[in-house]
Amino acid sequence: MDLHNLKKDIFKIAYPYIKTRPNVALSIGIISQGQEATFTFGGSNFILEEKSYIYEVGSISKVFTTSILGEMIQEGKIHVEDSIGKYFSTIPDTHPVTLKRLANHTSGLPGIGVLKNIYNVFDAQTPRDPFCQYSLDETIHYFITHTDEPKVKFRYSNVGMGLLGYILANTLHTDFETAIKQRLTDPLNMPNTFISIPTDQAEAVLQGYTILGHKKPPLQMNEFMAAGAVRSTVNDLLKFTKVHLSDENLGYTLTHQTTETFSENIGIGLGWQLDHNIIWHNGSTKAFSSYLGFDKAQQTGVVVLSNYRSPILAANPSQIGKDILQLLKVQ
Repeated sequence: MDLHNLKKDIFKIAYPYIKTRPNVALSIGIISQGQEATFTFGGSNFILEEKSYIYEVGSISKVFTTSILGEMIQEGKIHVEDSIGKYFSTIPDTHPVTLKRLANHTSGLPGIGVLKNIYNVFDAQTPRDPFCQYSLDETIHYFITHTDEPKVKFRYSNVGMGLLGYILANTLHTDFETAIKQRLTDPLNMPNTFISIPTDQAEAVLQGYTILGHKKPPLQMNEFMAAGAVRSTVNDLLKFTKVHLSDENLGYTLTHQTTETFSENIGIGLGWQLDHNIIWHNGSTKAFSSYLGFDKAQQTGVVVLSNYRSPILAANPSQIGKDILQLLKVQ
């Protein structure tokens, strides 16, 4: 079947999201049984041109990070059960938090705390990345002072994933931005995927909007880039998805294996969320939202990118992506 024939069905799925956002650019890419197709739907005041639209992909950055982790494990450069104490001289060598715990959000790092937010407001001297309550130094200090086995089974942590990226880059003797380029975007030929915006690609980076439709400046993350700083296009992310679908990279495949189970069919791998047969991650910044998911049994995948931050309980890219995977399943 020609996947382009699904455009009307995909538009029906996307329309509840598009109709309330006048400046939206919603890019959707699909893979099914080796075929690929992309669609971009615009709002009433948005003029679509023939070019690659670049979006902030938020926490999809995390599975870039764990893909590098998987490769480095496969190559023997690191071990998934390495204690973080191996990588910081001030943290005990026997610290129970491992690279796996950083990758699957079981490190015990605190969640968003009201008191910490208040403290941060009055501590303007300590720079902190957006969506990260702790700086790198504060995170290391946390582990110096918390050396017991984490009691929390799962708590999603931007800081934990950011710290993992920092460790991986240091092990590769570079910075995280260069590590992404050398280990992922160059080998996979993803020319429109980066963290810092190149001057010659600045015009392709979309304006982002909040839930209420207000413009926001581009995202800046400095210490914990690995948690959410990547920018990309639907075509580049389809290349990334295709490699994960194919199992041609054994390090990537390693990240799909369950490391923690929450119920019979739901768990987490290394970064990836596992829901029945779907392997997925989504992302959100102050002005963008995204979803990437795939079904290895069906050999289908979908990428959904939006230049609006989306509310959780309304139409959003995650729901659009899941509905499209279901649509592909019945073809």
